[in-house]
Amino acid sequence: MPSSNRSNSTREPNLNRVIPADARAGTTVGKYKLHEIVGRGGMGVVYRGEHVYIGKEVAVKILHDGYGGREESIKRFLREARAASLINHPNIVDITDFGKSNDGTVFFVMEFLHGEPLDALMQRERRLELIRAITIVNQIAGALGAAHAKGIVHRDLKPENVMLTPREGRRELIRQITDESGLHVVTEKEKAFDFVKILDFGVAKVRDPNVSEGRVTQQGVVFGTPEYMAPETARIGVSDPRTDIYALGVIFYEMLTGTIPFSGETAVDVMLKVVSEPVTPPRVRAPGNEITAEAEQLIMKALAKDPLKRHQSMEELQEELQRCYGSVRFRRSLERSAAEAPIPQKRNSVQISGTILTPPGTPQLRNDGGSPGAAGSAPILLTRKKERRRITLPMELGGAADPAEDQKTPPPVAKETAVAATGDHDEWAEPARPEVEDAWAELDIDAMD
Repeated sequence: MPSSNRSNSTREPNLNRVIPADARAGTTVGKYKLHEIVGRGGMGVVYRGEHVYIGKEVAVKILHDGYGGREESIKRFLREARAASLINHPNIVDITDFGKSNDGTVFFVMEFLHGEPLDALMQRERRLELIRAITIVNQIAGALGAAHAKGIVHRDLKPENVMLTPREGRRELIRQITDESGLHVVTEKEKAFDFVKILDFGVAKVRDPNVSEGRVTQQGVVFGTPEYMAPETARIGVSDPRTDIYALGVIFYEMLTGTIPFSGETAVDVMLKVVSEPVTPPRVRAPGNEITAEAEQLIMKALAKDPLKRHQSMEELQEELQRCYGSVRFRRSLERSAAEAPIPQKRNSVQISGTILTPPGTPQLRNDGGSPGAAGSAPILLTRKKERRRITLPMELGGAADPAEDQKTPPPVAKETAVAATGDHDEWAEPARPEVEDAWAELDIDAMD
């Protein structure tokens, strides 16, 4: 019996060292004391923390203890921090530290954000004012444009991963008001605005030629959030920066209409609709909300089934976004619109809504306006939202006719059927799946092995 007691007292410290990730409030990891839990993810728990020496408030993400002993999972966890820190953009959460404590706990440290996620705001407000939605979309597009320029695709953009922090307004608003006496223009100072921070690069993909780790996602298995998943990802499991553009189009649609384009009882139902059904135009879905024709055109283009018919870069989307304002706009955007308006070239020309009209018989110059592309990339796989279920769709699913085709958008540079014969190619076209490892590193920290 005495021998047994000594043995138990020897083992107890080892048992106590293994503390579950969601039971560490009041403990310390590295140089950070952990307080209450502020978020949870597929592989980690986020605490409000405090630097023990300087007292700075931070957010600390702890890797679940079930993953801490696996080298591959630790590498994925580290790459989430690295992906966000590589971009170095004010609208992307700032990663400040990474470490492993004496008891084996793996963690990284982020700036602590005081605000609320976009999904919570939409749940409370349901629909957002057009100018507020444009402000949010503009910041997201700028941040992801910077990410794409660094070779990083987020792949899991959704309202839960967009944090909004209130900031004091500094711009001047021009508001058009119509009453019994007619149309009036009122100028007022912006009281506050939503400052965007994009979170969770845990399933991002980084183009890194120095990475030698093999693929961690099974071929033919699709991970992601079905409601925000691009058709080509739902159909054959590939994506590129235009996948983020599609997801941003869904978010813009949801902010203005109060609903997502496609929903269903199961994830597979949603993905089938994403692939095969046309999108109901926003102004048809929410006729009572202010949605300009330009905003609807941008959304429908971003939600095109064919990636070639979407915006080819976030910069292109941002440029078009400046023409989407309605009855309320910033003075800066109003001045920009006036400066960018085309100048009539003929004395008898008339300009209406940005279009030059000339007398019949006058030769017209046509602008085909091919969309600029970015550097090519290899196909990538996505991960799911909260349930993290693995979903496989039949490869023979075909897309329905794209409603965006009816709009007056420039045709693609070359038809898909003529690519091989002519040598023309889409810079973001999906290449054949390589049998060997490519230069893209998978950052799928939520995948189950």
